[in-house]
Amino acid sequence: MKIDIELEELVKLLLKMAQIVEENLKKAFAFYKGEIEDCSIDDDIVDKMERQIEETCLDIMLRERPFAKDMRELSGILTLVSDIERLGDHAEDIYNLSVRLHKLGNFNIQSVDNMYEKAMKMVHDAIISFINKDEILATKVIDSDDLIDELYLKEINHIIDLDNSNEISSELAILTTLVVKYIERIADHSVNIAEWVIFLIRGFYKDKQIF
Repeated sequence: MKIDIELEELVKLLLKMAQIVEENLKKAFAFYKGEIEDCSIDDDIVDKMERQIEETCLDIMLRERPFAKDMRELSGILTLVSDIERLGDHAEDIYNLSVRLHKLGNFNIQSVDNMYEKAMKMVHDAIISFINKDEILATKVIDSDDLIDELYLKEINHIIDLDNSNEISSELAILTTLVVKYIERIADHSVNIAEWVIFLIRGFYKDKQIF
């Protein structure tokens, strides 16, 4: 059927967008840690892909008048793409903060790296759960958010302690706190993606049946 082919192409485009965003996040944090001297974060292409996916979804809805299963897939993609785009924004946010941080020196808080790695695993697993329609993996992503929340509070307190003891400047403390907040938001968007993956599989969103 034509709609099946169109949905397949939509999914391919969404996955390509997700791969670009994941790579941008990796580059941004490598720059933050000083592992690379500079990086190119092309968020414009991510925004263009988001618009293309949204327009295609709406066009199919209006033109094909899909049945419940296909409508669920289309509405799920529409919400997924928004969270993936926000992940792309956070890659750019971390890069911009890193530019300012590098001007203050090369101080790096190792435990922030650990929080980032765990958040990025959530991103990757959320995308894989979508590719494979893996409800178990999506649930693991959702469950991982509690640990990220704990690490977030721990990092904030750690940064405050470093600032109070004059080990870092107030400006560095503020900028690093923002980086940590963006990492926490990256995890939140991963959870959103995982929740919509479960919706695509079962028609339930946060235990409420929609389709």
